[in-house]
Amino acid sequence: MHARRFVVTVACWISGCLTASSVNAAPAFDADGARPPRPDRSIAAVAAPRGDLAWQSLGPPGGDVADVVASPTEPGALLAGTAPLGSFGGNLYRSADGGASWSVVADLSNRSVFALVFDGAGKAHAATQDGVWSSEDGGRSWTQRDLGIDPTNDAVLEIAVDPGDPSNLWIGLSAAFGNQSVNLMHSTDGGASWQDATPPLAAPSNGTSVAVDPANPLHVAAAFSGDFSGGEVWLSEDGGASWQNRSAGLPGTPVNALAWNGARLLAGGGMLFGSQDFGLYGSDDLGQSWTPLHAGWPLLIATAIAVDPNDAQTIVVATDGGGLNRSRDGGATWELGIGGSGALATQSVRYAPGDSQELLAGANSLGVFLSHDGGATLGAASNGISELGLYSVAADPLDPQQLAVAFQGNNSGGVLSSTDGGASWMLEAAPPTRYSKLGYSPAGVLYAISSGPSYVAPEGLYRRESDGSWTSLGPDQGPHYESDLASLRFSRNDPDLILLAGGDFGVAGNDGTVWRSTDAGASWTKHAFAGGLFVGDVEIVEDGSDAVVIAPYNGRDTPEQGGVLRSTDGGATWSTTQEMATFHRSPRLCGQSGRPAALFLAVATDWSVSGLLRSDDAGATWTPTAWQGATAVDVACDPLDPDVLYLAQEGATRVMRSTDQGAAFAPFDGGLGLAGIARELAFAGGRTPRLLLASGRGSYAIALEDRDAIFADGFD
Repeated sequence: MHARRFVVTVACWISGCLTASSVNAAPAFDADGARPPRPDRSIAAVAAPRGDLAWQSLGPPGGDVADVVASPTEPGALLAGTAPLGSFGGNLYRSADGGASWSVVADLSNRSVFALVFDGAGKAHAATQDGVWSSEDGGRSWTQRDLGIDPTNDAVLEIAVDPGDPSNLWIGLSAAFGNQSVNLMHSTDGGASWQDATPPLAAPSNGTSVAVDPANPLHVAAAFSGDFSGGEVWLSEDGGASWQNRSAGLPGTPVNALAWNGARLLAGGGMLFGSQDFGLYGSDDLGQSWTPLHAGWPLLIATAIAVDPNDAQTIVVATDGGGLNRSRDGGATWELGIGGSGALATQSVRYAPGDSQELLAGANSLGVFLSHDGGATLGAASNGISELGLYSVAADPLDPQQLAVAFQGNNSGGVLSSTDGGASWMLEAAPPTRYSKLGYSPAGVLYAISSGPSYVAPEGLYRRESDGSWTSLGPDQGPHYESDLASLRFSRNDPDLILLAGGDFGVAGNDGTVWRSTDAGASWTKHAFAGGLFVGDVEIVEDGSDAVVIAPYNGRDTPEQGGVLRSTDGGATWSTTQEMATFHRSPRLCGQSGRPAALFLAVATDWSVSGLLRSDDAGATWTPTAWQGATAVDVACDPLDPDVLYLAQEGATRVMRSTDQGAAFAPFDGGLGLAGIARELAFAGGRTPRLLLASGRGSYAIALEDRDAIFADGFD
């Protein structure tokens, strides 16, 4: 792979800026850094607001939107369902103003909504992590339906209504990793009662899509997919009484979407994990034979299909990383990434009922997108949806109104920036990969670490140029995902010195790594530490010399022993100064203000407990403090007050503060009740400095006391 540059092709990217107002173990990545679907339920953790000090949400708006639908009877009424990382803990949102603003629907709060449907009379149904829910009032209030199955394994992934008979409903259910064998159900009374309609599958499989033929409701097609591979299409010609496997001629990879295009059945699918291509196929004989319809597609992962209600020749397909593709000739030729959507990981696409111009799409991370001209232009419409999963936040040390955040989906992500302190946001032109860390150099230049997948763009460090484009700086070890990096540090004294830390991955091995560049990223020197390690942070001791560098590490495998590496020659050579005898995970460092030799190290000492260590000799020796608490994900030293420390934590209390150099901590989390999982702290200087937090549901800031100062690089 080679260095690549990415440029903005559409102003503010897709017409504009975003405004704030019992599971089996899955493989972490494939060789290219793609993740499988993630059944992580911990995302749902939410605590009530507490404390007198108030954090303020900065956004950006967004979230993993699984579906968006428009009411056929109430103009301007829209529903959007979220499912973080395709898993549990999302919400249902309702808009009464055509998507200009959104509000959480209380009845389905903290329940992922995977699919939505309105019938012709305006009755709504939702497929959720907790079964089927129905609404008689346009989505304002909801009632749960009794499916008659195990309520601990009743996640519904798909719901479809017979276009000619609203009492005729179909749902596809999660296989719950083999624990739920009822994967397709049918109701003939509007959802009051349900019957198992599962075809004779060889094993439980996720029911991902159902399509009822508008011309003949006895023709029902159902799609099924494995958790990490495999998929089938089954078809019934008698309303579900009997089924035929119609998968012959399809790729055998996951099937995500079905739709009727007149008398033709369309099937779309694929999975990024493992490069499991599928694309789009059509059948004119009820699935007995199939024809590929994806000529010219660079990405063969289809997630949803929409057919123009007034022109069956016009088909729009959502792709997981290529945006929306449109054909005006029944699939013979295609326009790719219409409306500037080419980098979106779109998960749903629908036409508003009976309207060829109104197009609604849901995307991972960035939320809802709407088009009022049939897809020629597409605009972000997520204000009020505050579920964007952030992993890093930073402020420009020369202009604290300049902020940036890094976000991730399963296999997509990006960088958003603000020039007004977080009041509004713009998507940067960095490649749409996951980003694990970003920061501004002391000169105010923005950098970000991409964490793959490598088939989208090379992993490693990227730099924003003066024209808004981004340049890949490496380090690049090969064609796959080989460099798993998580930490970034700039020298305050030498503008050419940059340090990165993390570990090798895949074919590169599993050594812990520190990468050092003395020419601003033009070339890199790798320092590898054998034994299955991961270097979790790197810190330059700020004594003006850049000589002493500290890098704590943890073991990747049981017993996950870790330690601290130290360099006295600016990172050219390293030695171990502290080796932990027991569990040592997620180490994070900060340096005490005004005392270069004083450092703090937060480290998990168990799966749910962290401790704090202190060094007063620039990392040569370390002493545990008396503090223990919930798992710390970051530690930050106040740049002006050497007595003040902040900890970001997993669990209900997201931020803690110490005013006695870490001897004791107290909650500092008022206003963070809806913040999601805490991930990183940073500092914005200036006359009114702010503490910043990146969380699983957006960024937050809290104003500290007025101080007339400028800071070299904040902290993290």
